[in-house]
Amino acid sequence: MAQARPDQRNACYLRVPGLLGPIPADAMQLVDASPAVERLAGLLSKARRVRTGEAAAGIPGFALESAGGAVPAGPLGLLGAGGSPGDDFWFRADPIHLLADRDQLRLLGPETLDLDRDEAGQLVAAFNDYFHDDGLELVAPLPDTWFLRCSTPPRVDPVPLHAARDVPLGSVQPRGEDAPWWQARLNEMQMLLHGHAVNRERERQGRLLVNGIWPWGGGVLPRVSGQWDTVLSDEPLVRGLGVAAGLAVEPWSDEAEPVLQAAEAGPTLAVAPELPAVRDGESFQAWEAEVHGFSEAWAAPLERALRQRRCTSVTLDAGLGSSPRRLTPASVLAFWRRRRAFVSLLASA
Repeated sequence: MAQARPDQRNACYLRVPGLLGPIPADAMQLVDASPAVERLAGLLSKARRVRTGEAAAGIPGFALESAGGAVPAGPLGLLGAGGSPGDDFWFRADPIHLLADRDQLRLLGPETLDLDRDEAGQLVAAFNDYFHDDGLELVAPLPDTWFLRCSTPPRVDPVPLHAARDVPLGSVQPRGEDAPWWQARLNEMQMLLHGHAVNRERERQGRLLVNGIWPWGGGVLPRVSGQWDTVLSDEPLVRGLGVAAGLAVEPWSDEAEPVLQAAEAGPTLAVAPELPAVRDGESFQAWEAEVHGFSEAWAAPLERALRQRRCTSVTLDAGLGSSPRRLTPASVLAFWRRRRAFVSLLASA
């Protein structure tokens, strides 16, 4: 397997988490692959699998100094969301819904809550009033994207939100010297939020309650260097890496052309929003719609750009354990490589 070189001139690294699943094995036969989806699959059939080497939270092309191993998603995400972390210690602190599942608790992430700015503002204000003497301050630059400042960094090792999904929460509790104190604060946070007027109104409307936060990715802002010229993404952590490295940072584009134009000018990283995780029929339909939309917007322009040699390479990374695939102008012309159906490229959950 070849090593990806994100510093190639006119190279594009395109990360689309969840594009190739995973989805349950019994759902694969239900996938409706449109002509655009199969065109994309035909391109990927000609691609060469590559390794990305070192990657910060799965994002290649960045090097962090003084991060102590784990990527401090808190201060970097706050920077990417337009905030100013300064020299303080920050957690990412996603609002969540805690769901009682038989005799265990599970969490639902912020994407399920449909929070608006007014609701977020009221909850954050109540939190900060209550926890001021504990040296804790919550900020919400976006309604569903929260960060927690700690005047005294707690000696805990929380689990990232993505690792806490779909598992009993008892198995992913914070560990470390201050874990008992920290767990007590989390319990207080849950009680405070659960009884707030915002949640009473949400309950009246039949909406999920915002009854907890999930702090993770704590640290102070590190020094960052990057191998890209341009970063296009809406994900706060990705944007924060770009801003910290002094790169040009732009919003994610659902259309291919802005990304391909950036790649013509220099090495470009583009990270799309993560596709819905497939857990049931409704989420399968949402995932399938996103796959169709991406394929319609990208398959034909991507093939044209490579045939016209606008890009020296395009590496498509579907994330979530899938190996990145690199396309070059030469590989697009490799007619002898067997064309695979889209469903054959999918990862099974």
